[in-house]
Amino acid sequence: MTLYRQALRQQVLSLLLWFLAFAAMAGTVASVAGAMQHTDVVQAMLNQMPAAMRALIGGDLMLTRPIDAYLNGKIFQYLPVMVGIFAAFQAAGLFAREAEQHRFDFLLGLPISRRQLLLARFGALLTTVAALWALTILALTALLRQQGISGDPAGYWLTAYNGFLVDLLLAAVALWVSAGASEYRRALRTALVIVAVPFVIDLSLRLAQAAKGWLYLQPYGYYDPPQMMLTHAFPWVTTLVLGGAAALVTALALRTFLRREV
Repeated sequence: MTLYRQALRQQVLSLLLWFLAFAAMAGTVASVAGAMQHTDVVQAMLNQMPAAMRALIGGDLMLTRPIDAYLNGKIFQYLPVMVGIFAAFQAAGLFAREAEQHRFDFLLGLPISRRQLLLARFGALLTTVAALWALTILALTALLRQQGISGDPAGYWLTAYNGFLVDLLLAAVALWVSAGASEYRRALRTALVIVAVPFVIDLSLRLAQAAKGWLYLQPYGYYDPPQMMLTHAFPWVTTLVLGGAAALVTALALRTFLRREV
């Protein structure tokens, strides 16, 4: 527990900096969200969009609840990749920095097992990622309420939970990289690829509608904010698939870390 708290304290500054950036973004979006209550504005916006773009931001949601659709297009659609950059970069540097600075032997000399070390640091990181999602949703909801807009808090929290699962898997893959990395910069470059490449592929497929009916071809196919906010259905399948995949990759990272030589 002491190691977990120490690792958590090391994440606090990064968490605050990222949250301030997200709060500023949420404030900017919330300040103009009120205009989306007028159906003529929404209809004019929809008419200017190609069909693929309307599908991307959730056409049904845009027509029935334009404010939520606006927030989806401005925030929720891209929030997993932004939080994912934070999660993957932090995970990639959990052990690569010590290895590059030749402090890995000192790290392993601590009176704890390698398993405890890896799980404590990764657990602290996941706590930070969850806090980043929670603080962002709280800030967004408060800013909307300040503007007199109720929005869909239940849908936002479900979407945040779904997005956290996506970032959990990204962080687990980056942790696997860090568990065997010897160069910090190379680990960070790999983390950027882990986050950016699937997102770019997914966005391209959605815009082109090339994978319609084949959601498993889309790396972010299990993250669908419009559907979450329309149905309020808990993502059981997403939890099993992404949670199970993250657990498997974390186990592989632990195996790599246990076998690593000083």
